[in-house]
Amino acid sequence: MQEEIEQYIAVILQEWRPLRAALPQDVIAILRQIAETQSDNLAHRFYETLLKDPAISRHLSYELVEERLSSSLSKWVKAILTEDESQFENLAQLQYHVGGVHARIGIPVEFVQRGARQLKYGIFAYVAQHDIPYPLSLQVMHYAAMAIDIAIEMMSHAYAMSHYRATRNEEAYRMHVLMNNAWQEQGKQQSALSSWENSVIYNLVSGVSQTEQLLNISESNFGLWFRHKCVRQFGENPQIQQMRQLMAKIDATMAGIDLTTAIPVEKLQELLRVIHANCQKINTYMEMLFNDVSHMQDGKDALTNLLNKRYLPIILKHEVSLAMENRLPLSVAIIDVDFFKKVNDEWGHSVGDRALTHIANLLSDNIRASDYLFRYGGEEFLIVLVEAGQSETYTLLERIRRIVNNTPFETVSGKTITLTVSIGYTLHSGHPDYNLLLNKADTALYEAKRSGRNRIVQQ
Repeated sequence: MQEEIEQYIAVILQEWRPLRAALPQDVIAILRQIAETQSDNLAHRFYETLLKDPAISRHLSYELVEERLSSSLSKWVKAILTEDESQFENLAQLQYHVGGVHARIGIPVEFVQRGARQLKYGIFAYVAQHDIPYPLSLQVMHYAAMAIDIAIEMMSHAYAMSHYRATRNEEAYRMHVLMNNAWQEQGKQQSALSSWENSVIYNLVSGVSQTEQLLNISESNFGLWFRHKCVRQFGENPQIQQMRQLMAKIDATMAGIDLTTAIPVEKLQELLRVIHANCQKINTYMEMLFNDVSHMQDGKDALTNLLNKRYLPIILKHEVSLAMENRLPLSVAIIDVDFFKKVNDEWGHSVGDRALTHIANLLSDNIRASDYLFRYGGEEFLIVLVEAGQSETYTLLERIRRIVNNTPFETVSGKTITLTVSIGYTLHSGHPDYNLLLNKADTALYEAKRSGRNRIVQQ
């Protein structure tokens, strides 16, 4: 992949360098003047135009533009207009970085191209309003337009490469989840659905006056799994649509239930019939989804059987987008086994591998069905906690920390050792780039290890 990028850059620079080298000094001076005096205005024009389009609102916000993006674009405009040939290699790499970010956060390349037109319109307007001789103004406008087009082309190439790779991994991930431990997952979700139904039925028929509302199916463990994993794994199809409609029907039926007063027998029987019948239909559609599913190992960590890092960008991009669109909380935690090198050195790598499997099993048993667990690398694990705010995230992570600490690992001959973990986590702040979550969680983990280990730190 990197070799392809370097080859592409080399071709582009063969065009860009002579273009820049041929500029007279007075043209360079005008370009510098535009960069110094107009870059902020051009950046403002760029985003002002884009934000008028309702389709942009799911990717950008006025706050994000004002706080971060506008100043970054202003610097980008200055660099494109003023950097000379000696800086073109670095400038080209920057375009690939930006294009990759756009692909990560899901900003379509056509939006960027639309904004680039606004930059050129702004530069043309500036030249037209100032007393610049015609030959010079023509050269200024020509170079500015060409330089912007070249930069956007490199961004688009980076975007296309990232998008292709993500699409390929997306399909591989979908197939991996569908075809790996499918029957076990089906059983877990059938159990979760049945558990919710039994709980609701008990609350309805017990006759005990309750002050709290019944838990909607959409808010249950089954509902979380359906919203975050089921839809993602199977895609939009008739079964998914039917399940969504049935769940909405159940929740609408339950919305009018008042548990503080006695429910007439006829109404109670009808409620029970509707809930049970629709849960049976949901279960039938779920069985249809899982039919024809078999095993596939690609994308799994061979030692722990967890997801590996291949699918992490896909999951984070999806969950960040979901969190932003629906204003839902989201958090990411990185977990590191403390002093793991000592385990390998004293007991050997085979025992170390078993210790990692021990930790992986503890983590798997103590996260929610809707969360994602990865082998992040070495002795590190990563959890993506969906719809989990500050309190819920800390409670879950603290439970994990205590369980690991209180569950000794058996090495050989019945001997046990106590393992501990350091945990760093962060909450989604509203920024569309999921890399910020990873960086902040990693910083928090470093602080947890630096400050004594066997603890949790938030960044």
